[in-house]
Amino acid sequence: MAALDTGNPTILDMVKRTDPDGSIANVVEALSQRNPILLDAAVQEGNGVDFHRVTIRSGLPAVGYRKYNEGVTKGKSTTTQVDEAMSMLEGRSVVDVALAKRNGNEQAFRASEDLAFLQAMNNTQADSLFYASVAVDPEKFHGLTPRFDDETGGANSDNVIAVDTGAAGDDASSIWFITWHPDTVFLTYPKGSTVGISQMDLGIEYEEDASGATPASKFLAYRTHFKWDMGLVVKDWRYVVRLGDIDESINIAAINQTIIQAMINGYNHIYDLNVGRNVIYMSRTVKTWLELQINDKSNLHLGMTEWHGMQVLAFRGIPIVTCDALKKTETNLA
Repeated sequence: MAALDTGNPTILDMVKRTDPDGSIANVVEALSQRNPILLDAAVQEGNGVDFHRVTIRSGLPAVGYRKYNEGVTKGKSTTTQVDEAMSMLEGRSVVDVALAKRNGNEQAFRASEDLAFLQAMNNTQADSLFYASVAVDPEKFHGLTPRFDDETGGANSDNVIAVDTGAAGDDASSIWFITWHPDTVFLTYPKGSTVGISQMDLGIEYEEDASGATPASKFLAYRTHFKWDMGLVVKDWRYVVRLGDIDESINIAAINQTIIQAMINGYNHIYDLNVGRNVIYMSRTVKTWLELQINDKSNLHLGMTEWHGMQVLAFRGIPIVTCDALKKTETNLA
């Protein structure tokens, strides 16, 4: 699958450049089809072993008009440094040698089991991207929801918009507008390490069974170790918009215009739509609701566009992508 642009590479693009035999690239491509965020998100090597330090401009220099023979006061911009955490996600596959041989194609059987581990890691990273909080789980990286969870208190509160669909309690979902680019929002990995998933074949060794016997009972097993170090960097919050408080239990006929109006609001809150790769993420239910509106001749905002070689639903030309990591049980903003 081709890169969308060479200055804004994804994990798949990076792996294809560095994996000589194509094995991990094939794995990443397969996982990308199940979790499209991997096809969209820009990725950049970190500048630290377990963090990525970004310098964010927090203030512009003072300027002023002047008259002849008068001067102006000098000024300078102000910046803030932020260290974005990275996480170490790991898994270990153990396959009984005898069981694999009974299948008739032990390597295929083993690969099938390994793929399940890879998919689990993929799902876990996608969930963390939206919901992980270093305040709750310090071993994880900081996700989007805890960064964009306040309509009034934070500097980015203008980009947190509650959609009035009647959601109450913890039964809401969100729509996300994200502009992926190394200057806006991107994924990162530790300096000098491998981008994406690394897979190490540990060969055959004795493995203790689960019987708890003393001395331990053991069997011969194929063992594989998986590792995926990743972090999320929001360098410029103006390129992320969250539309929250969407109640998916309500009939779409009652709220479809409310959602369309909220998406217009979200669209206009993205600071500059010409900077990077713009994508809208939502749940399968909400995307289905919107797709049903395409045949409505009065609809001026929804259509279809090409995205990674496929025709997908779009809002004002921005592709709308299903993300199954998005939950329907989010805490309400309002």
